Amino acid sequence: MRDQTETSPETGVLSRSEQSDRDLLRALVEGRRGALATLYDRHSRVVYAYTAARLEGREDIEEISQDAFVTLWRKRSTITIAGDSLLPWLLVTSRNLIANRRRSLLAAGKRRASAAVDEATPDSKPGPDELVERDQLLAYVEAAASALPEPDRTVFELCIRGDHSYEDAAAQAGITPGAVRNRLSRLRARLRNELHTLRGTP
Repeated sequence: MRDQTETSPETGVLSRSEQSDRDLLRALVEGRRGALATLYDRHSRVVYAYTAARLEGREDIEEISQDAFVTLWRKRSTITIAGDSLLPWLLVTSRNLIANRRRSLLAAGKRRASAAVDEATPDSKPGPDELVERDQLLAYVEAAASALPEPDRTVFELCIRGDHSYEDAAAQAGITPGAVRNRLSRLRARLRNELHTLRGTP
């Protein structure tokens, strides 16, 4: 069924194809969906070409092109145009929809990359066997440190456990900073070798 705006020229009423965009916008405000179809036929190719030049993916291009006209219908009561054409408004709307889609695609890409990293990264939480081994090694280090003679024990406590400087350790142990450095080097090498032996690694 055709409404009044689509009657023959004999009635003196313009057909929709002859109406300006401003006239069709008024028809949209009145809720006449046929006006939207006319505007789609009039501008959809330009909107599609504009979108295709700025966005990849046929499905995305078609969806954005359709959404521009869906937005036109949804916002018809609030739209104002400076001239007689709705095309500038449609292109600005398309540009905003494209920007939103790009942000969505970028966010999705980041989520996929993060998921790939998580899958590739082994679980950092130690398992039961690792916890048992760590406790054993700590107990061994404690026992080895307790058995150190002075001033090695003081150097160990201050520089390895307490993170003091060589100068502070030297002052408290009554030796020179150079001697502290040499003792620490020997202590670390000794502990490293003994831990390797305890673990059964070369």
